[in-house]
Amino acid sequence: MTLIASFKWRQTYFAFGDTLVTTPKKTYEDTPIPTRDLPNETEQLDGSGRWVAGLARKVFTIGPHIVFGWSGPMANFEHALRYLYASGLYDHRSLPELQNILSEAGLPRDQDSAWFIDAFTSDRGLVEFSHNMKRVAQEESGGILVAGSGARTFREMLNLDSAAETDGLTFFKRTIAAQARFLLGQQRQGRHLDHAFGGAFEFIGSENGSFVNLDRVLIVFRDYWDVGEQNDVRKDVDNVSLVGNTFSKIDAAYYVSHIDDTLVVDRWFPGSHKMFAAPRPFDDQLPSLGETSWCGVDQVLEVLTHYTGNRSSVFDRIPDEYDFEVIGEAPRVTFPMSLPVDLESALREHISQEA
Repeated sequence: MTLIASFKWRQTYFAFGDTLVTTPKKTYEDTPIPTRDLPNETEQLDGSGRWVAGLARKVFTIGPHIVFGWSGPMANFEHALRYLYASGLYDHRSLPELQNILSEAGLPRDQDSAWFIDAFTSDRGLVEFSHNMKRVAQEESGGILVAGSGARTFREMLNLDSAAETDGLTFFKRTIAAQARFLLGQQRQGRHLDHAFGGAFEFIGSENGSFVNLDRVLIVFRDYWDVGEQNDVRKDVDNVSLVGNTFSKIDAAYYVSHIDDTLVVDRWFPGSHKMFAAPRPFDDQLPSLGETSWCGVDQVLEVLTHYTGNRSSVFDRIPDEYDFEVIGEAPRVTFPMSLPVDLESALREHISQEA
C-alpha cells in the first residue's frame, strides 16, 4: 500500500511518493519510522490488517533517464526491478529499445499492483508507461497519474479534480505543502498509518532531459499561540520564545536527502536525533556513507501549527539560517530556535487573509 503520483502538467514534471512498507502478517516488534517510534502499538493500526515493516523508496530513478514508481505487494516487483537495475540504463535509449527492455523485464500486470515509468528517450523525448494508475487529468502535453491507498486523500488535499484550472508549478507547491501536513499528522496522531502510507516522502524532478532527486530539504515544525492565549497553554512547555504577539516552540525538524540511490531522512525532536534510510527495493548496492555531498540545505519549509491543532500554515524560507551537516558520525541540524521576525509577520498576514 502506498501513495505515488506522476505529474506531467503544463511544462512541469515531478513525481512524488511515500516510503512506508507494511505487511499483513502480525508484527510483534516495532519498526521505528521517521514519523513514529512505535508504529505497531498505535491504535490507528488496530483492525486495519496492516503492520509497519520498514521503509523503501516508492518512486526513484534507474539511471538518469528513467523514473519508476510502484504500489502493491513489493515481492511482485522483484524480478522486474532486478532486471532493470542490471540493464545498463545509464544511456539514452530509443523508444523501441526501451519497449523491448520493459517487455523482457516482466513487470506485474495483476490487479493488486500499480506502476508507472516516465522516461526520456533518444528519439521521442519524454514518454510514459503505466499499469493500474488512476489518470485524474489529461491534456495534449501530458497528464496526472496517482495510485495507492493514499491516492484519494492526496487527490482531495490537492483538489486534483480541478486540474484544468491549475498550472503544474501550483500543483508542485501544493504537493510540497501536502507532504509537510502528512508528516505532521502522522507524527502527532498516527494519521494515514491505517491506510498504509507515510513514513517519509520524496520528490523527483526533471532538468535538461534528465531526472533529478529533490535533495537537501529541511522541514521545521513549530507550535504557536497568541499572547492572549498564553493561559490556555500548559505551563511546563519548554523552549518557548515570544516574538511580536506570538509565542512559539520548536516541535520537530525533518531533513531529506539522498546518498547514491538511498533516501536518507534525519528526524530531530528536542533531545532526540535519529537517522533513517529508505533504499530502492531489491537494490544490493550500498550507499557510500563516507562522502558528505548530500549534506547542506537547499530548500526550507517552516510549518506553523496553532496549539489547538486546528490550523497550520506552510511557508518557504531562504536557507541562509538553516543547515544540516554530519560531523564524524553525528548529524547536526541548524535553524533559528526563536520564530524569525519576518516569519511572524508573514504568519499574521496569512491569518488576517484567511479571516
